[in-house]
Amino acid sequence: MTARTQPTCTLAAHAPRSSRPAALLAALSLAGLLVPQSAQAAPADFVGTWVNSNVATSGITRVNVTRSGNGPLTVQVFGRCHPNDCDWGSAPVLTYGASVSDTNHLTATAVYAKGFSNTTLVMTFTRGRLDVQALTQFTDGSGRQNYASRDAFTRYR
Repeated sequence: MTARTQPTCTLAAHAPRSSRPAALLAALSLAGLLVPQSAQAAPADFVGTWVNSNVATSGITRVNVTRSGNGPLTVQVFGRCHPNDCDWGSAPVLTYGASVSDTNHLTATAVYAKGFSNTTLVMTFTRGRLDVQALTQFTDGSGRQNYASRDAFTRYR
């Protein structure tokens, strides 16, 4: 006697044609929840020395993000000056997820109060790259216009 195999039945195979894409989408969404995501970023992924991809920048040239043990992140920024880059000093970093329960933090901020201006950095970790937007507000009454800049940084070594 030979064992007969019965055809397997799937929900999508017996669903009306119009609901098949919805069933497939639901199955893929569920699979995305069950499979571990290796590309997630944690606050520690920001740690490192990052250099501006544009070597001719007149703005931020280097960003150093550090963490002492399990403590908070700190950033040290260097801007283009001559003959050596200017050290902006260190500032605390706050990281953000997409929701209150999201530990996949892809965004961070830091604020530099330089006396004549305030600069807020918005840093985004994406595919091994750090994108930095700097929002500068002048507070010295000089009449200079507030401005925004955006640069891409790569991890050094």
